Amino acid sequence: MNKKGQLVRALLGVLVGTIVGVAVVIPVIQDVIENSAVTGTTATILNYLGLMIAVVLFTTVAMMVGGN
Repeated sequence: MNKKGQLVRALLGVLVGTIVGVAVVIPVIQDVIENSAVTGTTATILNYLGLMIAVVLFTTVAMMVGGN
């Protein structure tokens, strides 16, 4: 496959992964955490889970765009 085809395939993969992550994974995790009975430190750590997933997605997109 040529370089242009590889780039398009990689960008489509990142795009689909980002859409799934933002539209499905983060809301589902937030809903599960809100409906759980955890409190205190555990709840605080779990509340940061959505943010960490968003950071990983952002980093992945930045690496793909940067070419690394």
